[in-house]
Amino acid sequence: MLELKNVSYSVDNRDIIKNISLSIESGDTIAIVGPSGSGKSTLLRLINDLISPTRGEIYFQGKPYAQINPEQLRMDISYLLQESDLFDFTIGENLAFPAEIRGDQFDRRKAKKMLKAVGLGHYNFKTRVEHLSGGERQRITIARQLMYTPKVLLLDEATSALDVHNSEKIESLIFRLADEGVAILWITHSNDQSNRHFKKKIRIVDGEIDEEAELS
Repeated sequence: MLELKNVSYSVDNRDIIKNISLSIESGDTIAIVGPSGSGKSTLLRLINDLISPTRGEIYFQGKPYAQINPEQLRMDISYLLQESDLFDFTIGENLAFPAEIRGDQFDRRKAKKMLKAVGLGHYNFKTRVEHLSGGERQRITIARQLMYTPKVLLLDEATSALDVHNSEKIESLIFRLADEGVAILWITHSNDQSNRHFKKKIRIVDGEIDEEAELS
């Protein structure tokens, strides 16, 4: 479904990503690990088409990225950042945003279901996000991102602001998507997290794949 062929990314003659080849199929769950500054986040930005490879090519469903509308690509390949990225409005306005950019009607029933799924069902759509804690804002970001089911979900330390209970709740929600065929690539610094749920672990060091391991 998604394939990277000899992908490199350089800035100021410095290679951030070096000749990475990777094949990702529907339902794959891949933990991406490695030291800080090794290129993990850059790899996800390349896959999300936020930046373009200096060398090599990325394909989605058999087509090179250059032949795919970037907006459509980012609807199919969803990227959850480490930092919560909410608008300073209400919970409802944030959850309605994905429908707005697609020209769809806001699915209030699904939004309520998503709020409950991330453990925030006690809030209503009129609650302003500036009143929420960092962890709650992160969970609203996740709920907003999952209002539409992507084909590929990229996560960059997406539960870093959450306590163990809520982190496990979000993991359960996200990995149910893998059962529906969503491919998941998740950057994590948690050994416990990277050893549960995932089918594969990829270690990135100095911009290169240092190790690929199948997990039981």
